[in-house]
Amino acid sequence: MKAVLEHKVFNLKTLDIDTKTRSVKVAIAELESVDRDGDVFSSTAFDKTIKERGPQGSNEIWHMADHGYCLTSALSKFTELYKEGKHIVGISPYRDTALWRDTIWPLYEAGDINQHSVGFRTMKFAKRADDVREITEAALWEGSAVLWGANPYTPTLGVTKSAITAEIIESEIKRFDLLIKSVKAGRFNEDTSLLQLELTRLQQFTIDLSSHATQPEIKSTEPDSAKVLIDIQNELKHTITGLFN
Repeated sequence: MKAVLEHKVFNLKTLDIDTKTRSVKVAIAELESVDRDGDVFSSTAFDKTIKERGPQGSNEIWHMADHGYCLTSALSKFTELYKEGKHIVGISPYRDTALWRDTIWPLYEAGDINQHSVGFRTMKFAKRADDVREITEAALWEGSAVLWGANPYTPTLGVTKSAITAEIIESEIKRFDLLIKSVKAGRFNEDTSLLQLELTRLQQFTIDLSSHATQPEIKSTEPDSAKVLIDIQNELKHTITGLFN
């Protein structure tokens, strides 16, 4: 099945740290460079999504830590997001949270964070003559500060098939349940962008799990777990109907 959520990690250092305004300027993606997966973002791949979902649009693009799509991993929303040369650049303001204060700001100041990653969905692409996939339009969800990647340009499409265990499935089911309770309690009445991020991640997990469950070596009980996840996802979608309208 087609991936709904993709990540790419880039060796991109922090461009500027403003100690007066307490903000950081970071490059979260690189354009027009073919990565080790044979992918390249076109020069205009993010233009539409920045216009529609960026600070001057619906303001839904987050600066995160390690793609942790929850409040405890959220740093701030980018106050500026634009193209500078071959990079997508964001300005992220400091917030007085434990994550910023105790971890992220000291690491930025020390220059220890030198990799960033984007969470996105490929909307349009074309195969070039050199067999490179050129992503011509991407929906940008967030840009994350990350420590490192084993391969700096390696995409992460959720949990790999070989790594899906009963414990992971149980953990994701519990996460579904918590989201359903939060929605029913009215905790997402205003800004639903983090909820959308989490739903997208969970949607990708169910796609990975469905593919995993069809493999012949998987025990017969695991497809039942996949069905439970899909049933819960459908319940969650039903519960939040109208939130994004």
